[in-house]
Amino acid sequence: MSGVRALVLGCGYVGRRLSRALADRGIDVVGTTRHPGRADEITASGARPILADVTRPETLRPLVEWAPDVVFDLVRPQSAGEDRYDVEGTRNVANAFAASPPGALVYVSSTSVYGRREGEWTDENTPVSPTSSVGEARVEAERVYLDACRTGGVPARICRVPGIYGPGRTLRERLERGAYRRLDDEEHWVSRIHVDDLVAGLIAAWERGRPGEVYLLCDDEPVTGAEYAELTAALLALPLPPAVSRDDIRQELSGSAFERRIGSRRCSNRRMRDELGVVPIYPSVREGVPAALREEGAV
Repeated sequence: MSGVRALVLGCGYVGRRLSRALADRGIDVVGTTRHPGRADEITASGARPILADVTRPETLRPLVEWAPDVVFDLVRPQSAGEDRYDVEGTRNVANAFAASPPGALVYVSSTSVYGRREGEWTDENTPVSPTSSVGEARVEAERVYLDACRTGGVPARICRVPGIYGPGRTLRERLERGAYRRLDDEEHWVSRIHVDDLVAGLIAAWERGRPGEVYLLCDDEPVTGAEYAELTAALLALPLPPAVSRDDIRQELSGSAFERRIGSRRCSNRRMRDELGVVPIYPSVREGVPAALREEGAV
């Protein structure tokens, strides 16, 4: 795909993996960061690092002038105080590209927009009902892009993503330190996606997704939080920490972090499979966690 340009806003854990996949296809990739110390990591992923901050519109102008064919916005809502968030950066990006839209803009949102689901199946048609301040900010960010798509011609696609895991992002380190806090809730459901399957979903949303549409990117089979922790501990031959109650966890976490732990959403990837044509390499954590730990050199 020589000559194609991709801009990855917020080139962190997922962004670097995405950049490598794009660069391997011959795409010219720019990855942004606010931290000069992360430039080498971005370069190693195959992207050209650029210092930019979505809350400072002047840093976005050179990126617009570069005229990317696709923009991947991986930037989280900005902290506005203790457990408060705003979407100033999202508005700045939407405004910056309104006059010169790319061929596609893919926004990475979160399943926190659904709030607590008590194990109910959840898909793109499930009404949003956030129960955390970060979930509310995600809903607002989605609205910014969907409004820009409807009224300004910015061809945005929304990708809602649950818990992301992969090499370097497993329970390994917390289990080894004894820092993992395990809920005593056997019916606490967790949907996840391996980072490589997420990357495939984001690229498919660019290439085969439609402007103004929402796609839920997740694996095939939700598991309970207990199963996820037990699987990881067994693979590492580590003991499980004692279980703690929701009330204990509530005392230790911010409101948004607590809601993230107890959301209990079973997410469906039917649309990801049927419309985007993405079949997960890792259909559940049972395949994905061992692969991630092997890549870490842990098993």
